[in-house]
Amino acid sequence: MRLVGVVIGLIAFAAMAGGVSPAVAASDPCGLATATPTTYAHVVVIMEENLSYNNAIGSVKAPYLNQLASQCALATNFHNETHGSQPNYMAATSGVATGTSVHSSNTSIYQQASSWNDLEESMGGNCGATATHYKRGHDPAYWYTPIASACKLSDVPMPASDAGATRLPTAAFTFITPNTCHDHHWETGCSGSSSLSVQAMDTWLSGTVQSIQATADYRAGNTLVIVTFDEGQAGKTGENCADPANSDPSCHIATIAVAAGVHPVHDATFYTHYSMLRSVEEALGITTYLGNAATAADMRPGMGF
Repeated sequence: MRLVGVVIGLIAFAAMAGGVSPAVAASDPCGLATATPTTYAHVVVIMEENLSYNNAIGSVKAPYLNQLASQCALATNFHNETHGSQPNYMAATSGVATGTSVHSSNTSIYQQASSWNDLEESMGGNCGATATHYKRGHDPAYWYTPIASACKLSDVPMPASDAGATRLPTAAFTFITPNTCHDHHWETGCSGSSSLSVQAMDTWLSGTVQSIQATADYRAGNTLVIVTFDEGQAGKTGENCADPANSDPSCHIATIAVAAGVHPVHDATFYTHYSMLRSVEEALGITTYLGNAATAADMRPGMGF
């Protein structure tokens, strides 16, 4: 049955690439509503790790990711800002790609949103407590000094993927980081092997998004989920990936907007995490754009959310 699902998903993706929209089923994550709201009650960003666009989209190892890509809104020309990881997390939440292992005094989306949570899988305790398979560099809230007090309450561990209820968004803005077994990194101590890292990521993503999809707010069209990656594979540290002229595949990543009112589309506009931040701000009714988000392309018109 798993193989059948993979084949069906890839056929649907191929049909969409050819300009034919697949029929919408009640179980599909997108296309369930005729319109999108001006603002959303909940916006959720899920950040995966280190997978280039061409290794993600069309891959038989990632059937659920490709189901989302075929049934929802896929940005086909989305770039990270640089390499390595942390600057991209900071860019996605403040509009500034600050350095690795560096605290920032910049204003962030956490201060703008009416409420927020960071859900960090396998974190040892609130706000950056170290533990196996958790990386502080993947936890943006920890690094912002203006929210240090709030971090102790709102940057919280997210249990493993079988605890679905713990992954549901309750705040206006939720940032979700899977652990290093589920974010495509893989490392010693994770189940399986490094050769199965894409499959492990895809299985975790499926459980997480589907738990959100099952909520009443999602079904009513009031929840937006954005699935993205921090960067592609094998990039050069410090590289300027936000330059539209940079064609390095390690700078090109998949980003998908998922919501009940989103309809299947492939958008080839050049976007970055700055664009994503701007669009998240707009989706939450925030009209002041942070850092480079102020001049970044707005994703909402082209992606239909």
